[in-house]
Amino acid sequence: MYGSSYYKLEARRMLSGGYGAAVIGAAILMIPAYLLSLIEQLIFGSANAAGFTIGSTVIEFIFSVFVTNILSVGYYRFLLSYEKTEPVNDGERIKHDHNLVVSGYTHNFANTLKVMFTRDIYMIGWLLVGLVPMLLYIGFIAFMSYSTDIISNVYDLFTQAMTSPTYDMAQNLANYIAVNCPYLPMLTMLMFFLTIAALIPFIMKNYEYSAIPMILADNPNMDKLHAFARTKDIMTGFKLRYFLIQLSFLGYSLLITIGYLLTGSQIVFIIGMLLLNPYISMTLLRFYRERNNTIEYNISFYGAHMP
Repeated sequence: MYGSSYYKLEARRMLSGGYGAAVIGAAILMIPAYLLSLIEQLIFGSANAAGFTIGSTVIEFIFSVFVTNILSVGYYRFLLSYEKTEPVNDGERIKHDHNLVVSGYTHNFANTLKVMFTRDIYMIGWLLVGLVPMLLYIGFIAFMSYSTDIISNVYDLFTQAMTSPTYDMAQNLANYIAVNCPYLPMLTMLMFFLTIAALIPFIMKNYEYSAIPMILADNPNMDKLHAFARTKDIMTGFKLRYFLIQLSFLGYSLLITIGYLLTGSQIVFIIGMLLLNPYISMTLLRFYRERNNTIEYNISFYGAHMP
């Protein structure tokens, strides 16, 4: 199995002579999400925080299902087309078809929608499982707030201590907790660690399902059952490798963030991400291609679904 540097080298080789076309493809993928954020600001800009959060979450989920998911599959299909291009005499590659970025709507849209939507639902389910300890803790705090004034008193003392911190303020808060709710610090710590533990399956499943857009880009007619089986085969034992490949781009992301902080211009951040996105996506796609070819070879040699 190869390291991050190999896949990044392969990505640069594939993008050589066609990086500008890949940036245009990334713009087709990313600009709709940026426009959505502007529309949300117009719709919810004067709304309260709760209204903004709930409303924007619903809109973003619907947008993700019908736009982002479909475009991401099309964008990977567009990048896969680089495998079929050959350099010409002047060193440039043949013209790339940007219609492929939106091909998720024309290449078995119903199947792409169903498989990607199923992935999203699965991830929401795993996330809710991971948040069970936190939800139970919030429920307990809500019950205590309703039945006693302990939580409100703790909140008031905590607010006073944070507003004008002194030793006496902190001591008053600690004494009140020790007398009235000595279990609260331990319960809070327990909730924190249980939530982290419960979120591990969510993180693992997120990596297990990460190859699905690439699989659909490669096989638009692959049904849900086989798509999830294939991504499991691809990612089993290689989730850490996939994470390390992503982590290898941290330096680039930090540079873009620093540029944004220094200039205060969102345009700088958007342009930086547009330029970086093809490199990241092609690198992950090379990982997928190598793993998928290995899986196909194993199936042809050993047969399907061997232990």
